[in-house]
Formats: sequence, C-alpha cells, structure tokens
Amino acid sequence: MRIFVVTATLLLSITPLAKADTSSISSLLSSSGNLASSLVSTFPIPSIALLPAPYWWWESANAIDALITYSQTAQDSRYTALLQNTILSQTTGTNDFMTASATGNDDQAWWALAALTAAENGLPNMGGVSWLDLARNVFNEQAARWDASTCGGGMKWQIQQSSKGWHYKNSITNGLFFQLAARLARFTGDANARAWAESTYDWVTSVGLIGPNFEVYDGTNDDTGCTSKNIDQWSYNNAVFLYGSAIMAATTGEQKWLDRTNGFIAAAGRTFVNPQTGALFEQKCEAAGTCNTDQVSFKGILARWLGAAATALPAVQGNVAAVVNGAATGVQSGGTTGLGAMGSLIGLEVVVASLRAQGVYGGAGLIGLSKSALSRKRSVAGRISW
Repeated sequence: MRIFVVTATLLLSITPLAKADTSSISSLLSSSGNLASSLVSTFPIPSIALLPAPYWWWESANAIDALITYSQTAQDSRYTALLQNTILSQTTGTNDFMTASATGNDDQAWWALAALTAAENGLPNMGGVSWLDLARNVFNEQAARWDASTCGGGMKWQIQQSSKGWHYKNSITNGLFFQLAARLARFTGDANARAWAESTYDWVTSVGLIGPNFEVYDGTNDDTGCTSKNIDQWSYNNAVFLYGSAIMAATTGEQKWLDRTNGFIAAAGRTFVNPQTGALFEQKCEAAGTCNTDQVSFKGILARWLGAAATALPAVQGNVAAVVNGAATGVQSGGTTGLGAMGSLIGLEVVVASLRAQGVYGGAGLIGLSKSALSRKRSVAGRISW
C-alpha cells in the first residue's frame, strides 16, 4: 500500500471563523491522504476511477466527487488526470452521462453533480466540453422531464416508462435535482435554476416527503396520487436536502434556508449517528447487517455533504462538527489503509468532512492556486508548518 507523501510545499486555507485544532488537522490530513490512496488502489482500471464490482455506476460518481473534494481540501493534485479522464469517459456523445447505466434520473444526476463539483473546484477542463456544460445539460434534460401530470409535479425515479419504479417519485431523485439547481444558481447566477430549486423543495414538502422535524422520507407513488409515502429514512436523503439548503442559504441570505440547513443537520445527528460510538450509522440496516450494495454508501454521502455545507455556510460549522468529528476519530482509530473500496471511500468522506467542519478548505482552485488568497502552509504528509 502506498503511503501518502506530498513532496512539494502546498498551501492550505483555514477560515478565520473556525477554531481549528492544528494537531487534529495535521492528523486528519495525513489520514485523508492514506484513505485516498487506499481508494484509488481498488480501481480495476488504474486510469479510470470506477469502483470494482459489485458497486454501482452511480456510486463511482460519488467516488469521483469525494476525490475532487479531498484533492481540493488537501491541495493534493496527484489525481487530476485520473479525475479528468474518468469524467470524460462517461459523458457519452450527447455530453449528458446518458450511458446504459443511466436508467434512473438519479443515476444521471449523480454524475452531473460530480461534474459540477469539478467545475466549482477548478479542475481544469479537458476535451471539447466543460464540466459546467455537462452539469447544465443534465439539468436542462431533467427539467424537461418534470412531471406535472400527477401529484402536482415531481421528478420520477425512472426515465423510461417500461422500467420498474416508473410511478415512484422519490426523495433522492427530487433532492438531486433540487441540489443541482441550487448549485448551478449559486455558481452561475442563473435565476431560472434558482427558481427550480425553490419550486422543487416546495413540491417535496407539499407531498409530505419532508416532515416537520426535517425527517426525509423515501418516496411516494404517483399512480395513487401521492396520497401515501414510504416512510423509510436514509442518510443520503437527509444529506441531499441539507447541502442544497446550505447552498440556497448562501445564495439568498434568507433565514428560512439557514433554518432548514440547521434542521437537517439536527435530524442527521438524531437519526444517523450511533450514540455509543459517535460513528455515522445507517439506522435502517446497519445494526442488522442487512445494508445492500447501494445502502452501504449512503452515510459517506451524508458526511461529504455535511462537510460541504460547513464550507459553503460557515455559520453551521459548529453544528456540522458536532456530527462528524466523533465519526472521524473513529475512522482514524480503525486504520486508514487496506479497507477495500467502500471502507476507503466512506472513511475518506468522513475525515475530509471533519477537516471542512474545522474550517479547512482548499483555496482558489485545484490547480494553480492564487497565493494571495491563502494564509497557511502545509508540507509533507499532512503536517502543518506555521
């Protein structure tokens, strides 16, 4: 297993709002590098960041997103070509990620968000289309699929009527569209995208998929008029609305979005944290050991978007830290190498989220940093030099 070593001196930015524990930051940076290396070592094709079987295509989009977030946070450029090559390899001729694996709107949206993360974090564009345009293309396609014929609106889970689940309007599909719209509005100033974010959130609440205490329920069926719902709660459903709400709060400055963000963070702490250990916990399946290939990845997504919310909206850093810091301590205690694909991915997302909750972020872009924008230095293996 390769050990994390960065030979060039890199620059790291820490927000002045965070009261950062520098010894913790040093340890977390070192752990994050080990976890990233461990994750990359599991890819069957070393030049393409796709997870091994049995993991799904959409989960590989999350691996891409996690590696971009890590690379930006730690200012580690080792994976730039890998990330570029992988995103381009999945774009298709129509530049919209409509591969054979994109049977659901959610499958496609995960890749759009990974491309948008690349744009937001300054991953250099490569090929004939920008990361931003890839995300926009998916947004425009999905906006056209909005189904106003039943339940007053909503996105269907599946794209084709012949697919099982065609009548299911679920929280993750609508949440991904909400977050994609919110982030495009934030990144580009697109008023239409902002309006879609507002209306999508309103629709989800109108059919009862978000509860009064920010519970997020799994979905509802449009062939029964969305009159009943699947009340299962999964951590990634909470996460997608949590981060989208943080982006809307940062964009609009409106109190309602800050309140919603804090509501989702509190719900995550109540529902998806093991009170005995502080670890993130998938309460529907983890205790019984019944989490399937999809469900094992959900809590890592929660971690990543908690950390992202802390970066986008510094006012919630403390609340995020209360959820993720204990989980990060547990990850480090359990070791950070040789964990397999999913163990490495989740560990990486948790540790990077803890760094972000302490105010650590990457500065002005993945490559070619603006030195005037940064205030701290880091040298080898995550050690801080002051």
